[in-house]
Amino acid sequence: MTSSHTLQARQLSLGYGEREIVSRLDLALPPGRITVVVGPNACGKSTLLRALARLLPPLAGSVLLDGCDIHRTPTKEVAATLGVLPQSPVAPDAIVVADLVGRGRYPHQGWFRRWTRADDEAVAAAMLATDVLDLADRSVDELSGGQRQRVWIAMALAQETDVLLLDEPTTYLDISHQLDVLDLLTDLNRARGVTLALVLHDLNLACRYADHLIAMKAGRIVAEGPPGDIVTASLVHEVFGLRSAVIPDPASGTPMVVPLGRHHVTPPA
Repeated sequence: MTSSHTLQARQLSLGYGEREIVSRLDLALPPGRITVVVGPNACGKSTLLRALARLLPPLAGSVLLDGCDIHRTPTKEVAATLGVLPQSPVAPDAIVVADLVGRGRYPHQGWFRRWTRADDEAVAAAMLATDVLDLADRSVDELSGGQRQRVWIAMALAQETDVLLLDEPTTYLDISHQLDVLDLLTDLNRARGVTLALVLHDLNLACRYADHLIAMKAGRIVAEGPPGDIVTASLVHEVFGLRSAVIPDPASGTPMVVPLGRHHVTPPA
């Protein structure tokens, strides 16, 4: 089943203090699809995701969840529909892994609703999927960066929302765990139709896993669409200022960007 929830931005302007980072941006996440946002550092990717997640109020314009202004929607109602993993989450002191993952169940707790077997099952499934079940009784403070990142992803999965936003979810992970996480999110999308939006730095992983790719530069969207339709050497140069060759990924057939520096490049015959 594909998520029927919609999340969009209309004429959205964002910034911090007097500094505007994103200006009059329009965006709609395709429901039930995986959207990946890419772009150079400080282009507004994370700022945009924070605004979509209701963590940053807009300077102008609006974010609409199911057609309603997200800042006028009750917090618990938003949290039952939309989950978020920010870039640098902070855990409470001395909290153990199982308790942190369990906090993802907060939106499902009513005034008189107690912890249930369904909550236990959701937490266990999220921890199993992210390979942190054996860390359940460990303090989050004791974990490595990669372990901690997987625990945060487990908490987001335990929330069981139909829309999930993740800002650089592969940060601190080695390449094997990066693929594990992205495969896990793809499984979640395909099995439950969850709408996903990710910020990623690795352009080739973005091309491989995205149904819908958004390329940003200087607070605006330069191009968006299926990676195979929009990723070209000229787009990579426009967005990243990088000379490259774009060839088919031998594993997936999606675009693969091969950087061309000044060295280690075979000259044309």
